[in-house]
Amino acid sequence: MMSMDVKQRICGIVGGLAYVSTAEYYNQMNQLVGKSLPGHGSRIHIVSLDIFEYVDLLNKSQWTAVAEFILEGIHQLVKSGVDFVLICSNTGHIAVPRIVEYYPNLVLLHISDAVAFAIKEKKLKKIGFLGTKFSMTSDSCVVKRLVDHQLEIVFPPADEMDRLHQIILDELSNNIFTKKSVEFYVKSIQRLSDEQQVEGVVLGCTEIPLLVKQSDIPHVPLFDSSQLHIQLAVDYQLGRYDFQSFLPSKTG
Repeated sequence: MMSMDVKQRICGIVGGLAYVSTAEYYNQMNQLVGKSLPGHGSRIHIVSLDIFEYVDLLNKSQWTAVAEFILEGIHQLVKSGVDFVLICSNTGHIAVPRIVEYYPNLVLLHISDAVAFAIKEKKLKKIGFLGTKFSMTSDSCVVKRLVDHQLEIVFPPADEMDRLHQIILDELSNNIFTKKSVEFYVKSIQRLSDEQQVEGVVLGCTEIPLLVKQSDIPHVPLFDSSQLHIQLAVDYQLGRYDFQSFLPSKTG
């Protein structure tokens, strides 16, 4: 018989950046909670933002406006009574400093903390990173956080970055997946392995794991940022981990 007194923390999700990955977060969190608590679903509040405005601000390099745009979603979630929040986007973590400034006591589960935890469990150090062009820089919000975990992050060569970015924007964000794009991503991962000797590669955009699977390149460990973020969210939601255990030592 299903227990009626299970205590779950309420998760707030900032979604829509893009809707494809937001749906994955919702579906997988419910599946994972259901496996642990048969008959139950994940307690989730979602604010879905309009990706058009978000991408427009990013393309104009209006970083402050991007942060304020995402903060508006956080305001709605906080008002709804959530216990912790997630941003369903690597690039969207550009808003984290602003969110923390406005809500210093709000528990925000950072996607890079989830990724770093998994990498360090495998005792790896030198890692490749694929994502949007906004994330594939040493000073991006997600990469700086990985470096805070004492990881060495390597990017694809400049001649590949634009194509990797456009596939995300033009195809993956619109639920389009082609064999040609899979081949391009796999080639980029292989090049990082061959030329930079990376020990693994972060799929640092929440749509990339919908395109590229570990089975496509089994000899290079892939770290699915969205899946790791989802797992961390459920673990925290069900009280399996203390929030502080995932933070980088510099900030923990």
